[in-house]
Amino acid sequence: MIDQHSAIGLRDMHPMQLEALMALIGVTLELASKTDDDELLAQVESDCDELVKLFGGNGVKVTVETH
Repeated sequence: MIDQHSAIGLRDMHPMQLEALMALIGVTLELASKTDDDELLAQVESDCDELVKLFGGNGVKVTVETH
C-alpha cells in the first residue's frame, strides 16, 4: 500500500498536468466508446476509474447515449 503522505494527488498537480491527464482520460473513453465493443468500453472505464481514484479523485462513470 502506498503511504498517503508520499503520494501525489490531483490537488497536488500543476493545473496543466491535471488538464492533460483529464484530456487523456476523456479521449481514451471517447475512442473506446466509438468501437461499439461493450467489453472494451467497460474495461477502459474500469481502468480510467482506478487511475482517477489512485490520484485521490472520485472516479469515472461512463454513460453511453445513442441517437
